Amino acid sequence: MIKLISDKVACFLCKDEGQNDNFDLYVYGVYIVLSSSLHIATIIVLGLFFNLLVESLVFYFSFIAIRKFAGGYHAKTPTRCYVFSVISSIIMLCLIKYANSVGNIFTYLLIIFELLCVVLIILMSPLDTENNPLNSYEKKWYKTLAVLISVCIFIISLFCVLTELRNIGCSLICGVIMSTLVLLMRKVQITN
Repeated sequence: MIKLISDKVACFLCKDEGQNDNFDLYVYGVYIVLSSSLHIATIIVLGLFFNLLVESLVFYFSFIAIRKFAGGYHAKTPTRCYVFSVISSIIMLCLIKYANSVGNIFTYLLIIFELLCVVLIILMSPLDTENNPLNSYEKKWYKTLAVLISVCIFIISLFCVLTELRNIGCSLICGVIMSTLVLLMRKVQITN
């Protein structure tokens, strides 16, 4: 569906600007914008459903910030990607809701687990894909950014958990956990 809309919008844009040489680039750009919008809209709907709107957005954007540079698993089709994203988001929102309803010990265990995840991100990132291989310069740059972002998110989540922003802290923790899970899935994908 998104591909069909992307083709039609790109056709319209290329016709108006005489940019037929750039048709594939327009299709790709429109596709990325529509796909990202669908993912964000889904996160908003899930956040409203779980009564965790702010938390769902914090989770999503912390996950995306790390994933952009650390890399990770990519589904073979856009539909699989979307279904995987929805299921994993529901699981993480359930974890956030649970962490906010129980005592501090569970939250402190989550922090310890998050620290382990940050170490794994430091050791494994970046993991590129066949469609987007990274050269040695990009690998160094992406690793630096992935490490910096994940360490910053860890520090912010620790601060949030220790103050009155426990729900935001748990959301950040879940973003780090999800980033690590997709990294581990990509590592398995590479070795098979």
